Amino acid sequence: MPPAGPPPGTPPASPPRSAAPASLPPGRTPPGSGSFIYAPSDSAPSTGSLPAITGGLIRRQGTFSGRITRDGSSEFPAEPARYQLYASLGCPWSQRTLIVCRLLGLDRVIGLTLTDPVAGERGWKFTGDGDPLTGARYLSDLYRATDLGYSGPCTIPLIWDLRTRRIVSNDVAQITVMLETEFRPFHRPGSPDLYPAARRREIESLATLIFHTVNTGVYKAGLATTQASYDQAVEAVFTTLDALDERLARRRFLLGDLITEADVRLYPTLARFDAVYYQMFNCNLRRLSDYRHLWAYARDLYTHPGFGETTDLGQIKRHYYQSAEWIGSVNGGSKHGIHGIVPIGPQINWNEPHGRARMPG
Repeated sequence: MPPAGPPPGTPPASPPRSAAPASLPPGRTPPGSGSFIYAPSDSAPSTGSLPAITGGLIRRQGTFSGRITRDGSSEFPAEPARYQLYASLGCPWSQRTLIVCRLLGLDRVIGLTLTDPVAGERGWKFTGDGDPLTGARYLSDLYRATDLGYSGPCTIPLIWDLRTRRIVSNDVAQITVMLETEFRPFHRPGSPDLYPAARRREIESLATLIFHTVNTGVYKAGLATTQASYDQAVEAVFTTLDALDERLARRRFLLGDLITEADVRLYPTLARFDAVYYQMFNCNLRRLSDYRHLWAYARDLYTHPGFGETTDLGQIKRHYYQSAEWIGSVNGGSKHGIHGIVPIGPQINWNEPHGRARMPG
């Protein structure tokens, strides 16, 4: 069934921004007590997880790569009410983890704190009086608490261990896989297997292509400083989107009739494409809504738990159009968006029937 409520971009109801594990002192909100639809902040957003540019633009690999293990073989055993996920609705990398938590029912056992959509000079910050779990005012405080001498980027998403009070991991690819595999005993009954053992090689092969040409391809185009690098990036983006559209003409999801990690990795870029990347990042050869199968596929995913619920176009647009980190970087260093004006459009009807429920596997 489609998620209830207005289309993305309409301010939803306003549940708490921080869901805390049940082991905390009285007065805290236990994980899973609220919806994953969060009201947008009045503040201006920024990315805070801008990928590194080193020859070609790629997302920085996580600096902290601790492992949570199902069998307790690491220092971080999979336990309920021990870990907190820090994320942002504006950040595409964060949205992957939010989708997985909601889809697998892990919002019942892992707490959630959403940062303010602003990432200014000091990076991502917390609303109000700061993070109620740690007292931190900025996400960077959690990095310094883990490593006093840390001087790298303070990115989200990240997993925080409430017991040892330090970061476990900020490696987005590994976080979702850990949630899908190591937390399996805590998955909601009937939830999908997003990372089936027999399909992992295929998932990773497809996800690697999507990562280099689409997930980071839009940034390579938007942050290009030469015509040649821009042309190369845009060609890669749309060559892959064309191929995915053709693939999805024959199957409901990327690997058949079941949602997998590959779909989770693609969706956040599609959710931002027409609203941000098409215009602001000059990925304007075609809109997502111009693709018959790919657009219907994105709307299909939107109706599933976690996908539509974490898609807030209001926060997404403010994240990019008002971010100090993007100003002067996008479109060859132009001052695009310098005044922080968020475009009203485009008008996108994500609730339009997708007609893919009877697609073959």
